[in-house]
Amino acid sequence: MIVLLYFDWFGTTKELEKLEEKLTAACAEAGGIEYKGRYAPDNRKFHFVYLFEVESYDKLTKVLTGPEMPPRDYKKLTHGTFEILRGPLK
Repeated sequence: MIVLLYFDWFGTTKELEKLEEKLTAACAEAGGIEYKGRYAPDNRKFHFVYLFEVESYDKLTKVLTGPEMPPRDYKKLTHGTFEILRGPLK
C-alpha cells in the first residue's frame, strides 16, 4: 500500500529537516513502514508530499500521532491531506 501525505509547510527548512529525522526514525522503529522521502507535487496545490510504503494505514497513523513525533504546530503545518493507494493489484 502506498500512502501520500500532501501538506503545506510555513516553518524553516531546518525545522522541516528535524521533523523528517524524527519521522524517519519513528517509521524505522515501528517496522512495516518505509518512508520514501519528500517530493514536490507539481499537479497538486500543496508545498510538499511525503511518500510511504506501508503494511497498513492504521500503523502509519499511530506513528504520525505517537509520542515520538513532536506536537503539531498549526502555524507551520497548516493543513494536509492523505491519499491512500491500495495494491499492487493483480
